[in-house]
This record gives sequence, C-alpha cells and structure tokens, in this order.
Amino acid sequence: MATISALEISTPDGIVTVTKVTSARPGDMRDLYETGDWWDDSWDEAILSAIVQKSFAFVAAVASDGRWIGMGRLISDGVSDAYMQDIVVLPEWEGHGIGSAIVKCLVMICKESGIDWIGTISEPETEYFYRRFGFARMNRYTPMRYER
Repeated sequence: MATISALEISTPDGIVTVTKVTSARPGDMRDLYETGDWWDDSWDEAILSAIVQKSFAFVAAVASDGRWIGMGRLISDGVSDAYMQDIVVLPEWEGHGIGSAIVKCLVMICKESGIDWIGTISEPETEYFYRRFGFARMNRYTPMRYER
C-alpha cells in the first residue's frame, strides 16, 4: 500500500495541500480553533505545539501562501482505535473540498496503520458530511464528557 504524503485540492485561490505536520503554527491554529468555537481564552498558545506533537497524527490544509486554512487530528494508541477531532476549515475556504480532503487524509493514515475502528463526534449539522465517508451513528452508545 502506498503511503499518503499529501492531497492537493485546486481552488479558485490556488492549490491547497493537505499534509501531515509535526510542528505547530500557533497563530494559524488559534484562528482555526476560534473558528470552531473551541478556543479557551485562558489557554496559552504554547498548548498548540503540544496538541500537534502529542496527537497520533495532525494534518493541516496549507494554502499557496503557506497559511493554514484547515486542520484535523487523530487521537489513538496507534493499534486498535482512533478518534478524529478538531476538523475545521476557515469559513472563507469552505465549499472547495478542503474538509473532505482532511477527513480522507486522516482515514488513510488510520488504514495505513492498520486501524479500522475510527470514531468522531459530530455536531448535528455536520452528521451527513461524515456519512459520505462511511461514518454512521452508533445507535447503542452515548457520547459522554467528564465535566467536574
């Protein structure tokens, strides 16, 4: 099986490359986390480097000017299960297939690692986006989060 190195998407504003990265771009990442409404103002941007380094895999959608305009990551033990999270694209870049390329890249990274169980928790309005890639609702399970 060929190893994925990058996916390229042609957009009206040039080529966007979705590629696995190992170091953070804190300014770009903060913009993306804010777009997803996931940024916590109490965080120090240094946390972003740790997020990239400690994820099983982290991919960025890189515009022709080098700016990150989308991202996604995998949390995994690298053997049996993986969770996709933090999938986001800047609003001005939506509708060009960038989010789809991010998901495809993350799924291919899992498959190359022999990981077949891939989960994600989607917002209700994005459920059908993920269904296009083979994700389905887990009917007998309830996502839960520790909140104390």
